[in-house]
Amino acid sequence: MKPVRYEINDQQIALREQRNEQDTDFLIRAKTSEAVDCLHQLRAFFDRDKVYSDILFYSRGERTWQVIVRRDAYVPFLAHLFQLQLLRSIRWLTG
Repeated sequence: MKPVRYEINDQQIALREQRNEQDTDFLIRAKTSEAVDCLHQLRAFFDRDKVYSDILFYSRGERTWQVIVRRDAYVPFLAHLFQLQLLRSIRWLTG
């Protein structure tokens, strides 16, 4: 997978990413009610897909979620954050 860079919509969310061997761990904090709604939509979208273990959501309270994303679901996850306007941009780095 080519490296990906993205810009967070920092008016809506705060996001921290940590890559592990098999997956990526995101900690996402919603700054607005609109962002909370978007994160609920994000979770509902991935809950409806056929692969139940690709993305796991854990509520941490205070408008904060931990999201564990399998490596093969990383780009679809970012694309959906972008679609919901929680990211401002996504770009692939060329080499």
